Amino acid sequence: MRGTMHEIGKEFYLIRSEEEDFHRNIYLKKFVGADGHSVNMLMDPGTALDMPDLMKLTSDKIGGLANVHMVFLSHQDPDLTANIGNIMKLSAKAYLITSVDTWRLVKMYGLPPKRTKTVESFDSHILRMKKSGHKIAFIPARYCHFRGAMMVYDYESRILFTGDFMAGVNTRQGEGIYATEESWEGIKLFHEIYMPSTKAVVKTIERIASLNPFPEIIAPQHGDIIKGDLVVEFLDRLSKIKVGIDLVEEINPEKDLVLLAINNFFDLMETTFPELKQSFISKFQKGNEFTSPFLFHDGKVTAVKISPDNALLQVYNLIGELEDSEQRKHLKAIFMDTLDQLQINFKLQDEEVESVEANPNDSFNLDDFIE
Repeated sequence: MRGTMHEIGKEFYLIRSEEEDFHRNIYLKKFVGADGHSVNMLMDPGTALDMPDLMKLTSDKIGGLANVHMVFLSHQDPDLTANIGNIMKLSAKAYLITSVDTWRLVKMYGLPPKRTKTVESFDSHILRMKKSGHKIAFIPARYCHFRGAMMVYDYESRILFTGDFMAGVNTRQGEGIYATEESWEGIKLFHEIYMPSTKAVVKTIERIASLNPFPEIIAPQHGDIIKGDLVVEFLDRLSKIKVGIDLVEEINPEKDLVLLAINNFFDLMETTFPELKQSFISKFQKGNEFTSPFLFHDGKVTAVKISPDNALLQVYNLIGELEDSEQRKHLKAIFMDTLDQLQINFKLQDEEVESVEANPNDSFNLDDFIE
């Protein structure tokens, strides 16, 4: 079995796919009534790659996919909707719940309209379960990153399932499912690339902030589970960054300069440590073009898909992963010297950089690198 299951709240389960760089999170919630019977809800059920895990893991908890009563789709992307047709066939009792905008697209799978409920049809976007006594709220995440994107708040566990909002690529090291400070870089990268506007992000954060009681856990469709103090901390940080069209309009001139600096650094690296350059590029290209912050062609960075400061930090952090301390110190000094010559402000409190001066032979003339 490739995926794993984890209980992240009361009868609230995460089914996580195996990918290291950009995995999928599928969720199962059992709303257990006083009589012991449950209403079972599956959220963003994934792709054909996930079906073997879904069949095995749901069998352990609810007796199989045939006992799913509700399937919620946060938006229309195939990485979360591709299984919906098979699941609706396997469970004759299941209802699909999604927004009108999402239904307009996923109905192309040939789904039965009579077994579909739109979020907009529930009074105040609240679904109350008569048999179990539970209630859940559907929270709009407009344009994050789809017009009809929706989140689900489970009042019992105080878990907010957010779909692609608060999702991230994997930047945390080690095993486990819960976010640490290392997770923030992947969340920021994901939103800079994939969210269309800063205003849409802020509006969604405002809706989350208005929930009462406030969520204890954020459960996104990609990336780590966010809980504790990091819920407020990461929401606050996300409210202050630029994404999408706002990021493009704000940073293009600076981005061109950073692009030049990174390529200059790679050229100097090739001169000093030729075996490392390809290793660096390979690490940045790990996974696929989406999860890489850069685009490459013939060994050159041709585009930076994230903010300039984050792009520089990605390069700097990769240098810091080198096991050879002399290589690490030398390359950090070359990197900082490269930025200094282009008058790029990139301040870091780093003893290794401060204690080593770049070799004068490693400096360069900008005229040697531009036509």
